[in-house]
Amino acid sequence: MYNKILIAFDGSAPSARALQHGVELAHKMNTEMVTILHVNKNLPLQEPLLNFDLDEIMEEEDKELLQPATQYLSESGIPYETHAYNGEPSQIITSYAKEHEYDVIVMGSTGKGFIKEALLGSVSHQVAHTAECPVIIVK
Repeated sequence: MYNKILIAFDGSAPSARALQHGVELAHKMNTEMVTILHVNKNLPLQEPLLNFDLDEIMEEEDKELLQPATQYLSESGIPYETHAYNGEPSQIITSYAKEHEYDVIVMGSTGKGFIKEALLGSVSHQVAHTAECPVIIVK
């Protein structure tokens, strides 16, 4: 049923629980592939930073953030891959899932609270409403 599982991961406690849930689901469903997708929200920089390679810094931070997730997946024995992108998280998650034909998206709830979500929206809320596949939101 779920041959391809996409797990949105940002290093937060809810995303770690989503990773755990996604791995459990993958074991139960004999999933072919689990993909960890990390999206850095675009930084509103108006001037270039002098003496800094921002891409290199962000790539190193992505590796560091994804390291516990990749270790957990390696130990689980499930085939996986990881990808990191920059941009609007909800748009990238939903378009990636559609383009690569994922069967389900698993992600954490940010826990912003009702007022902030009502005013600002949350990534998980936006993904749940725009994805073309089922979305499992883990608290």
